[in-house]
Amino acid sequence: MMWWEHFGARSAPFTRNVAVETLFLSPPLAECQARLQAVIRERGVLAVTGESGVGKTTALRATVAALPPSQFLSVYLPAQEDWTPRVFYRALAYELALLPSPFALETERAVRQTLWTMVTQQNRVPLILLDEAHLLSPHLLQSLRHLLNFAMDSTAPLVLILVGHTELRRKLSLRPLEALRQRITIAYQVRPLTAAETTAYVTHHLHQVGIDRALFTETALKSGWDWSQGIPRRMNAWATACLLAAYGGQQPLIDEAVVATAPEELQWAGPV
Repeated sequence: MMWWEHFGARSAPFTRNVAVETLFLSPPLAECQARLQAVIRERGVLAVTGESGVGKTTALRATVAALPPSQFLSVYLPAQEDWTPRVFYRALAYELALLPSPFALETERAVRQTLWTMVTQQNRVPLILLDEAHLLSPHLLQSLRHLLNFAMDSTAPLVLILVGHTELRRKLSLRPLEALRQRITIAYQVRPLTAAETTAYVTHHLHQVGIDRALFTETALKSGWDWSQGIPRRMNAWATACLLAAYGGQQPLIDEAVVATAPEELQWAGPV
């Protein structure tokens, strides 16, 4: 017997590999998706920021999954702290099935030509999705404006989406990045869930695995929201720890007593 079967679940709830079609469409997620869709329609630039685990990449995944592959090509690049413009263009070239040149300028030119051909001859819009963009240096961020400059800066053949922690907003506010900042169509900060939204989030995830009864008491859920600060990823860790504690004690309900037994497992993942 698997531990989740103790509660009548078909599978473990609160996992990270949730199918897009079963995601909980919280107000912050819906708001973020609306902005993603608007920028994609306009072929613009979007900066999505927020705390770690708040759901930025989840919103991105859900939005991209709904796009027809015949009309869009999504290139997802998780940024690295040591990236230079040369490394960035080489990574982009590999994703576009191009062989990078030993010369950085030639690689950049080939990438730009491929993106331009994709739009003008294949009627397919490239989406460059830079995750963990807060790790990028101001120098690399500044160089991104060259990626957006086509036909003497008169057209936008691609969509650029920067996703990162709140630190990204600070970097983009630096004076040397004014040229890039002017090209950003929308800058959106994803907020955490409210207490009521967190309760709905937990209920939704339990329902998806076949649990339709109240498994957490109101007091327990309030403790979960206090601990997680409304961050979905933290809430997942908290709820899973509580469920495992209840399973270990053969308890059918997560109440204050069960919540009190989980802190040691949660210390490593707690709010900072």
